[in-house]
Amino acid sequence: MIRGIFTFLVLFMIAAPCTGDIYLWTDTRGIRHFSNVSPPSSAVTQETIQETTSPPRVDIDTPQGPLFKVVTVYDGDSIKVRGAAKTSRKESSLTFMVRLAGIDAPEAGYGKRPGQPFGQEARQMLENLVAGKRVALKSHGMDAYNRQLAEVFADGINVNLALLTAGMAECYRGNLVKGLDPGPYIRAEAAAKRAYRGVWGLGGNYQSPRSWRKQHPRKK
Repeated sequence: MIRGIFTFLVLFMIAAPCTGDIYLWTDTRGIRHFSNVSPPSSAVTQETIQETTSPPRVDIDTPQGPLFKVVTVYDGDSIKVRGAAKTSRKESSLTFMVRLAGIDAPEAGYGKRPGQPFGQEARQMLENLVAGKRVALKSHGMDAYNRQLAEVFADGINVNLALLTAGMAECYRGNLVKGLDPGPYIRAEAAAKRAYRGVWGLGGNYQSPRSWRKQHPRKK
């Protein structure tokens, strides 16, 4: 197993320093899970990772405002959320796509086309962090695909930074979105590289998602 793949500190990203157990386990369907709750007795395999050293605190407060329920996780940096939209006469359901700002996760593939190494692991981590939960969004505008660019917060964690720290994404290499402080993102990526977490354990075999997409364009 590539060194450092699962030694990320999901529960310690934004919170004050603390100590606890993170459980990695595989269910009977072969799906990996990461949680601070001990796995069921039916788990096929399990490993407990105890971490006593917290990474540097990132002082980004959870934004105030409406919460949105995550209804779909597409890959390691794209989700769909649903919330309430008030009009002058009534309240209706609002559903829209969100692209996690400031990061770029390895491509998970689509249809019968395989994706990049760690593409599925990144999607699984994001799903474990946000699926079915109500999240806060700090919006940074729209992208070319009419998706909301946002920092996503769940359970007091900046999810974008959690993925970077786990080595499940790199800093986005395109144009920096307006209003996003790149400092915490650059530091989180650097820490993951030093620890060879996730994609950084691939060494010279690692390919940026941006480069991979150019070589594997989607067929129209």
